[in-house]
Amino acid sequence: MKYSWLDLLQVEGKKPYFQKLLMHLEKFENEGKYIMPASPDMFKAFDYVQDNNVKVVILGQDPYPGKDVADGLAFSTNSQKTPSSLKNMFKELKKDYPEVQLETNSLVSWAKQGVLLLNTVLTVNEGEANSHANIGWETFTKIVLENVIKKNPYVVFGILGNASKAVVNKLEVQPKNIVFLSHPSPLGYHKSFKDGQFFKKINKIL
Repeated sequence: MKYSWLDLLQVEGKKPYFQKLLMHLEKFENEGKYIMPASPDMFKAFDYVQDNNVKVVILGQDPYPGKDVADGLAFSTNSQKTPSSLKNMFKELKKDYPEVQLETNSLVSWAKQGVLLLNTVLTVNEGEANSHANIGWETFTKIVLENVIKKNPYVVFGILGNASKAVVNKLEVQPKNIVFLSHPSPLGYHKSFKDGQFFKKINKIL
């Protein structure tokens, strides 16, 4: 984790809401649930960019629930099989920028360029999408994003889906710095993400 995030995590980690969150995770594990991503990758979104260097936030819903699919970066995976949401993102990226070369399903290269690839909820039970909603992650994510905005008031938000929008609605973000489309999952793709020029719109703001 980049050092600029450590203070925030240490402060939040002591707060009652975060302690309750940890208790929920422990309860899931005691029930025999496998939590995705694995604990070493839970905060991976904070490994590649300092808080004051975030140029773009791409905010998703929650991690891929499949076994060993989520890698801690929203929409990214180390798996050779491309998840449906990422496949749709790549499809739209190629429409916006036909010359782009897509050689891996890992989005680490995006993160290293200043893109914070964050989910609204950072964990999920294996095989159970949205199973960790409303246990405290949304509060943590909101505080993380408030910190980002404080360091860079002009950060651009790419918001995908209503769960992400609900968090951003609580923030003081300039509307002109927001690109909001439906989630790229098969259920949401055709609502507005398809042909929505997500990547072009973000770059135009930058």
